[in-house]
Amino acid sequence: MQTPVIEADFTTANLGSLIAITPLSARANAMVDNGDIAFESWQMMGGSIMVDHRYGLDLIESLIDDGYQIVPE
Repeated sequence: MQTPVIEADFTTANLGSLIAITPLSARANAMVDNGDIAFESWQMMGGSIMVDHRYGLDLIESLIDDGYQIVPE
């Protein structure tokens, strides 16, 4: 029996004081490009939004509540 493939919208990485939230799917990239996630340009690093862990967890929960699939790196 094969494990089902999860089509992730975002991946996350815990970097200590920061969480990297990386859009993967076209839907997630559109959300970022349209400004549906509020962030400053200096928060982008290598295609990931870098968020303080105190706020990142709330953002991740909000994305999950909106139906996005999130997987840890």
